[in-house]
Amino acid sequence: MKVFFGGSFDPVHLGHLLVARDVLEELGVEEIIFLPAYQAPLKEPHKASPEDRLHMLRLAVKEFEGFSVSSMEMDRNGVSYTVDTAQKLFEELKEKPTFLVGADSALSLHLWKEPAKLVSLARFVVIDRASKAKEVKAYLKEKFPELKEDTDYIILSVRRIDISSTEIRRRVKEGKSIRWLVPACVEEYIIKRGLYR
Repeated sequence: MKVFFGGSFDPVHLGHLLVARDVLEELGVEEIIFLPAYQAPLKEPHKASPEDRLHMLRLAVKEFEGFSVSSMEMDRNGVSYTVDTAQKLFEELKEKPTFLVGADSALSLHLWKEPAKLVSLARFVVIDRASKAKEVKAYLKEKFPELKEDTDYIILSVRRIDISSTEIRRRVKEGKSIRWLVPACVEEYIIKRGLYR
């Protein structure tokens, strides 16, 4: 099984990578494919360009076996809707693609574009970092009663890593160090390109 990990990655940080590694090891999946959004629908415009975010991700994952990056959403331009990506992947893979989502995102699934179509096209690995498993199960049962646990979705508890891209951008702007928050190659790239100043 391959798992697709979508997001802004503005910038990618160690929290993203540790979650992906935990999923890879816990579920024994074949590959985690990072899918940076050209523009995430429920977020403000990204601070770094699509090219810079894609490049930082490629730098971050290049030495880790089992990680790769897809530019599928970047290549489409415009707002990146998961349902469109799921449709394209479903056609390519001839099976339901599996997406990695955080518990908070899972709890807003009904607000995503064409949620009924999306859940019919895809499976989900829901990452629970704040003991929200019960809440997620109750929510999915109410909003998407057709979904079955362990078939259509899995809830996986992983370590809580308190790092955010927002904090990293703020620290760069304030001239503070981001060492140990992002991979060294990403830190070098941010400095070299003068991002988030």
